[in-house]
Amino acid sequence: MPDGAPALRGESRFRAMGTDCQIVVLDGGDDDLAAAQAEVHRLEALWSRFRPDSEISGMNAASGRAIPVSPDTRMLVRRALRAEHLTGGRFDPLMGGDMLALGYDRDHGALAAPAAPSARVVMTPATRPRGAQLRLDERAGLVTVPAGRALDPGGIGKGLAADMVTAGLIRRGVGGALVNLGGDIRCRGITPSGGWRIGIDDPRDPEAPEVATVTLTRGAVCTSGVRKRRWVRSDGSVAHHLLDPDTGAPTDAEVASVSVIARTGWMAEALTKALILGGPEAGTRLLRAHDAGAVVVLADGAVRRLA
Repeated sequence: MPDGAPALRGESRFRAMGTDCQIVVLDGGDDDLAAAQAEVHRLEALWSRFRPDSEISGMNAASGRAIPVSPDTRMLVRRALRAEHLTGGRFDPLMGGDMLALGYDRDHGALAAPAAPSARVVMTPATRPRGAQLRLDERAGLVTVPAGRALDPGGIGKGLAADMVTAGLIRRGVGGALVNLGGDIRCRGITPSGGWRIGIDDPRDPEAPEVATVTLTRGAVCTSGVRKRRWVRSDGSVAHHLLDPDTGAPTDAEVASVSVIARTGWMAEALTKALILGGPEAGTRLLRAHDAGAVVVLADGAVRRLA
């Protein structure tokens, strides 16, 4: 967690987007914190696939028809399409139906947790051929989710929200801002002396010492892993939320967690998925192409730094 700051510091903690959230402002006040928290909740209301009245749910229910959406949701779709392109398809924004098929149909906190830590997820891969793509008509303000597919913003939504909320705080006039949405962290503006200290947890044991520390002065750090968001399916098998687009099933990758340091939150989030699915070697080339770095914790506990 971030620590250390100059005297004029304000902080709020709350729950949103199914996770613990933290907002820190430097040279800002309570009104700024309240506005930022309200913005997180507003974006959640637009983008949650668990809310029947959200724009995401409306797009998915339209089943192949173009529908008008807000500028913020068009931004989400634009970034999702960009993330799919820059990761060579390892990030696929249309995994919502696959998530539902695995039982992830409500907030993760409401799902049945495994009785004990599970080191591996073994499932029979589904055959899921890639078909029609997500479409965005910028001029008309329309988005089309292809029939038979469902948009799941979880792969980049929190990172993008952190980008947008920090930008809003700077526009309000705060000196510096850090937004942490469940481990997807974005900062802008001035920083504490020496920068923001971000500890990387051991994915095998959250109570264990941190495996690495990142000092952030600008940009984002986002973390994804296969050990935290797990649940028990109706048949007794264990699933997690990081799916392989080629199979529609949870990946059984050699990587336990990836923390990516990048210019923006949405890009850092997308790159974490690409590294988990593609592995450290392919990930190194991808990180270099986008001026990013990463801390990778392998399934055996080994820690690698990539840049």
